[in-house]
Amino acid sequence: MALVSLTLILSSVWSASRTSRERDEAIDRAMTPLIADNFADVYDRDGKRGLEELMARGRGTFPWRPFLFDRTGHEVLDRSVSPAVVEAFHRALLSRQTEIVEQGDGRCVGQYILANSGTPYVLVLEMNRRGSGWGPQVPSHVQALQFLLVLLIVGLISLWITRHITLPMVQLRAAANQLARGDLSARVRPESLHRKDELASLGRDFNYMAEQIELLMNAQRRLIADISHELRSPLARLSVALGLAHRTVNPETRASLHRIEREAHRLNELIGGLLNLARLESGTERLEQESVRLDELVQSVADDAAFEAASHQRGVRVLSTFVCRRKGNTQLLRSAIENVARNAVHYTAAGTEVEISLHPWADGSSAVIAIRDHGPGVPEAALHTIFEPFFRVDDARDRFSGGAGLGLSITDRVIRAHGGAVRAHNHPEGGLVVELSLPLA
Repeated sequence: MALVSLTLILSSVWSASRTSRERDEAIDRAMTPLIADNFADVYDRDGKRGLEELMARGRGTFPWRPFLFDRTGHEVLDRSVSPAVVEAFHRALLSRQTEIVEQGDGRCVGQYILANSGTPYVLVLEMNRRGSGWGPQVPSHVQALQFLLVLLIVGLISLWITRHITLPMVQLRAAANQLARGDLSARVRPESLHRKDELASLGRDFNYMAEQIELLMNAQRRLIADISHELRSPLARLSVALGLAHRTVNPETRASLHRIEREAHRLNELIGGLLNLARLESGTERLEQESVRLDELVQSVADDAAFEAASHQRGVRVLSTFVCRRKGNTQLLRSAIENVARNAVHYTAAGTEVEISLHPWADGSSAVIAIRDHGPGVPEAALHTIFEPFFRVDDARDRFSGGAGLGLSITDRVIRAHGGAVRAHNHPEGGLVVELSLPLA
């Protein structure tokens, strides 16, 4: 808008300047013969004295200086003249008409005239300012003020138009970011929906989309929670029946009962994981605001994991820690770290160690817990999906060698509930590295 305004102003100034030049030329051709006739008659009748008196009376009234030449090119008052005045004299003498010569910041107008006595003369008017020499000029500071006033008005209108267009877009972007962070209640504000344009329609469509997503996610969470609760009851009755059967079973069938008991235990763990996942995703899990020593928590998880790993010819070693505290739920944080550690113990190669380190982020704003195994790793394409519920890698981490695929999902939800993030990448020397970052502020 500023460029358009400047273009309009410059074109207006150019047009006005062109019109002014055309007007000045018309005035010059109309007025100069009259002035020349008056000067020639006065000089012819009264000589130099009369001409000087005429010029004295007009001095300061008009912005031009008159020069009267005879036909030989002699200035009758013996004054020095500029080259432009001489050129105007010669042109007028040859053409015997009105001639205009532009010079620097002004112009010279020459006029051939015959006095009443028949003597030829040439009058040259030297005008020192460009533009009209016959009327008042618009001061430059007034023109500058007009220019600034136009820019101010256009700027205010442009600002209002810009805010009118971009404000609902900014609100829509904020709602989209809020929805992407997991807040399913994010909506575009009602005041942005009262407009009668495409942006209001887009906002209404976004709100409808967000409502449908929230309904689907809530339905999925309720389904998982309801199924998990319904499965607990028959599972409890199955455990009681197994206990009674163990009392009267013969040795031949005892092995089958033990297998049923193990599968029931695995099913119980699966249901427990589903319940925890449903609570975390629904936001019903209350995070107690207690001070947690992350270094002590990491060391405790490492000690428990090392005890379990020792029976499988594996080890767990803490490479580095530093003293740090933050607010959070100790039980959930311990479960999140333990899920990754136990997963690493399960997949690290026999005779190797799971390496755990706790170190600050580069700017000191977060604490990073890195857990590395020496196993087969994960395909690059699956690194971003291993934290989804029930996800398994087909090669090594399948349903027979691993669990139900809920441990890393629960870890991801717990860390995000504490304002952190979980990342996974393959180590250049082999194995998977899972990093849990938690803000310390």
